[in-house]
Amino acid sequence: MKGLNRVVFFSKQDLMGHTMLQKAERLLESDLDLKILDLNSLLEFHHIQEYFESGLFLHSWSAEQKSKYSSIVKTAIAQLRVYFFQLAPDRFKEEIANLEYDNRENFWVLFRYFELYKKIDRDIFVQLLGIFPNHIRYILPLKQIVDHYNHEIRTFLMDYEESAELLLSHYEQKHDHEPNNYNFPKSLTDADKVDIIDAYLDSADSNLNYIELAKHAKYLKLPPKTILKAHNKADDIKELFLNDENSISVKISASLVDNQEEPVVVTHDEEEGTTYTYSRKYFNCLQTQFELFSVFSDLFFYTNDEELIELVNKDSQMDTLEKVFMQSKSEYHTGMIFARKDMISLAQLGIFIHYLKERKLSIENILQGFVITFFKEKCKVENLTFHAPSADLNAFEKIRLFAPEMEYLLKQYKNLASEGNIDHDLLQVDSNPINYSDLKSLIKQKYVTSDHQVIRMIGHLFFDKNSILAERKKGSKQRSNLFQSFRKDRLKKSDFESYQIDHLDHLISDGFLKVNDMGELIMTDPILIWVSGKIWENGSINYGHVVPVIQQEIDRMISNGFLLTSDSLFTKEEVSYINYYLNKKEFTNGKDLRNKYLHGSNNRDSAKQEMDYLYFLRTTILILLKLKDDLEQYSVLC
Repeated sequence: MKGLNRVVFFSKQDLMGHTMLQKAERLLESDLDLKILDLNSLLEFHHIQEYFESGLFLHSWSAEQKSKYSSIVKTAIAQLRVYFFQLAPDRFKEEIANLEYDNRENFWVLFRYFELYKKIDRDIFVQLLGIFPNHIRYILPLKQIVDHYNHEIRTFLMDYEESAELLLSHYEQKHDHEPNNYNFPKSLTDADKVDIIDAYLDSADSNLNYIELAKHAKYLKLPPKTILKAHNKADDIKELFLNDENSISVKISASLVDNQEEPVVVTHDEEEGTTYTYSRKYFNCLQTQFELFSVFSDLFFYTNDEELIELVNKDSQMDTLEKVFMQSKSEYHTGMIFARKDMISLAQLGIFIHYLKERKLSIENILQGFVITFFKEKCKVENLTFHAPSADLNAFEKIRLFAPEMEYLLKQYKNLASEGNIDHDLLQVDSNPINYSDLKSLIKQKYVTSDHQVIRMIGHLFFDKNSILAERKKGSKQRSNLFQSFRKDRLKKSDFESYQIDHLDHLISDGFLKVNDMGELIMTDPILIWVSGKIWENGSINYGHVVPVIQQEIDRMISNGFLLTSDSLFTKEEVSYINYYLNKKEFTNGKDLRNKYLHGSNNRDSAKQEMDYLYFLRTTILILLKLKDDLEQYSVLC
């Protein structure tokens, strides 16, 4: 398909660039005397030069026009150089004051490019920073300027009220697009940075977003005292502002009833929230420990139809507002849907533990029995050992006993995947902790994923309800994604708005859509689009859980370099989820359930310990579900 070899889509930035080039065309066709233009006018040509250097031209321009326009821009830049070098040092203040907003960054870029910092005295530079302090944001990305005015910039930053925000944004904030890439002066020490952050946390004007970044700081090397100060400051602000009047309440509950035929009934009420009512009659039909354990996948849907962990936070499930919030690089970012899944799954686990007690059973007994029944008896995994803690212990003791037992189970599985058998003597000399990302599947091609622009873009355009091609119906409160629209209706180009047509034309020209004899839009390769959508939705596809016809298409996409394969036990998203709950290897806001209980740094409140145990149990169940899926797939292949 043509689209798998070449694809060009208009992003919002591209459309803005298209508009800017149209504006540039009008400027370049006008009769201008470059020698009498002011600085703002000349800087417009620098913007145009950046487009040209990136290979961006209007499609309507001929080769002669491109050559002509490039020549004009080259002459304008030469005149801009003359303008800068003829500018007296005492006039820089006036020129900067008159700069239009869009020209401020370019001014300092050219200040660096023409090496004007060698011409401007340090005292004048200090004066300019004092008059235009917000220009430090344009200066810090320019290493030569920062290095030249090293001590002057350090002195400025030590007193500048927004320095902490600059530091936190650079070191700790997650940037979905191009990061700031600030260069801080070499004379600014780690101790200076801590002093700046401490002063910011003591300020009455500190911003909660940046306080949260300090709370989860990983790269700034903040001491525990500063981290604690950030936690306390954030709690104080939240207590003051995040009250019932300006917060959203999400209510989830679960209950057991006797006279219900359906395994579960879900009801929604504006006042009471969402209630999951489970049938005791259904649970009573489950006799074996294997059947009882299967509730978590078959009824509670801890995993989806591909046996991927459904409880992970998914970028595809976050709305636009949640994505634009400031995020820390080292924080596991979550949204409302993740919070709902978290609450529902805990309620399900709680109601099931309650039910098991009615039958004189325990969740620990079920997990122990499942491992023995499934791994040793059904799958014939020899030498495997696993001992769940006694149900009579308190939560603190259970976690301390359960954590190393689960880790050893994974070590045994790792040994089985790599060696074909479990060697306890070998495992006894291996004291290294488990890295979940290093655990291998028994299957060589367990998952497929993609980082290819084509796959990512197709997934977004066809499956994101917020994409520019999402269906828009007058009076409709629901927005369908493009793929759903194709499944429900016969679509024509006339069904779309004028601003969507360029995107449709690109999909047609690149071979993803075509127009039939009746003028209807048709997907040329629905399987390719479906695969792209699954990767957009879940991050990965569990290869063994898709039908052969789709596997064939996946194999073709792999051979063409558009999909990547993985032999890992967990997907990347699943590893992050497990790390979030069990340790702080990846995220500073993680629950750290394994380490804090083994090292005695856990909360001493018994109610908190009980909740931590529910988190630990749920994570353990998810790991066992993934092991079960891996062994079942492997047995089919064998």
